[in-house]
Amino acid sequence: MLKYRIMSGITMGAILLSAIFVKGVPGSIAFIVLYTVFLAGGLKEFFQMTEKIGLKGFTKMSITVGLLSFFSVSIPAVCGFDPVIPVGELLIIIFIIFGFLRVFNGDHKEGLGKLFVSIAGLIYIGWTLSFIGKIYFIAGNEMNGRYLLLYLVAVTKSSDIGAFFTGTLSHKFLPGGNHKIAPKLSPGKSWEGFVGGVAASIGVAFLLMNLIGPEMTLNGVTIITPFVAIVTGAAFATLGFIGDVAESALKRASGSKDSGNTIPGMGGVLDVVDSLTLVSPLFYCLLIVAI
Repeated sequence: MLKYRIMSGITMGAILLSAIFVKGVPGSIAFIVLYTVFLAGGLKEFFQMTEKIGLKGFTKMSITVGLLSFFSVSIPAVCGFDPVIPVGELLIIIFIIFGFLRVFNGDHKEGLGKLFVSIAGLIYIGWTLSFIGKIYFIAGNEMNGRYLLLYLVAVTKSSDIGAFFTGTLSHKFLPGGNHKIAPKLSPGKSWEGFVGGVAASIGVAFLLMNLIGPEMTLNGVTIITPFVAIVTGAAFATLGFIGDVAESALKRASGSKDSGNTIPGMGGVLDVVDSLTLVSPLFYCLLIVAI
């Protein structure tokens, strides 16, 4: 399992790095393709799990709206201009209106259930992860936004890695094992692992600040300072953990071990991006405040 997890991690990391370091439009197109696959896959897995619970949604329509919302940001950025109106938000509003119209013309109880589940999926997956695209394209096709996205992903995912190894080692060597946080919901997560994850995130935040700090600027403003590195490292690790536990609750409710089986050693798409769902909006807000 660990072997496949490492292989999958290296493969996905290589694809993401190509989308970040290949300059100009080619890199942007690579990112759009990667994001499209993950967003569509994540939404599909979400609706598959809710259906197991007995809560169906408008799967195809929700995926379409999620992708169109992303394209409304990415395609103008690739073409060199900013969208005049918030197309993504308008699409969600239109989706809700259309959903209510379908409810009025059919089974009210079933239709409302599908609509509310679909809205939940769009917010939980589509809306939160849309900030990944907004961060990537925050400076158009320039490299600044790409380095900031690298910072976001590396700091957050380093928490997963740090928590995994710290939790495993503490369970093996501490008398009586480590201390579980939520044994019924996510038995593999421990307080020792959480602390190790926070430490790993802060360490990677400082490492990237020293390596590519001058590249992570917007409008001449240096984004990552030592104080910001500490705060974002701790916050990314904590919110990443909460996002992971939230997905674990969904998996337990649906009777699923993983959200899917598309990524060897890791499970499904949601098993990979769950820690980014809460972190991405927070980091984007920080960037907007900073500039």
